[in-house]
Amino acid sequence: MAVLGAAVAAVGAGLGAYARRRPGASPMIRIVSTSAIVFGGSWALLVGGGLYAQHAQLREDLRAGSFVRVEGIVHDTPPGGANEDVGPSWVVEAGEVAHWYRYDRSPLAVGYRRSAPGTGGLGNGARVRIADIGGRIARVEVER
Repeated sequence: MAVLGAAVAAVGAGLGAYARRRPGASPMIRIVSTSAIVFGGSWALLVGGGLYAQHAQLREDLRAGSFVRVEGIVHDTPPGGANEDVGPSWVVEAGEVAHWYRYDRSPLAVGYRRSAPGTGGLGNGARVRIADIGGRIARVEVER
C-alpha cells in the first residue's frame, strides 16, 4: 500500500516537471502536482511506516517468545455460526478451548490472514500450530 502512495507522489513529480517546462502551463496543473506529491509522500510514510512498525513488533514478539501457542483442528464453518458483529470467522479447536479468528481481505492487516474458507493453505479439518500474539497470527504451521 505504501507503494501506491509513492506512485502518486511520482506522478505528481512528473506532472510538476512537465508544468515547469511549459511556459504557459495552467496554475491548476501546479496545484494538482503539488497536492499529489504531498498526499502521496505522506501516505507512503504514514501507512508504510505504520505497517512496518507493526510487522517489526510481531517479529520482535516472536523472537522474544511472548506468544500463545495454539495447536488444534481448523473449522471453516464453526459450530454455532459466526458472530454477525465480528463478521465471518474460522476456529481452531484446541482441546476444550476454541480460538476464533476473523477472515480478513485487507492488504493493511499484519500477520497471517485468510480471506475466505479454504484459503491460505488451510482447509477444514487441518491440524495447525499457531503463534498467537494478541489475537494476531504471527506464525502458522500446518501438519501434512
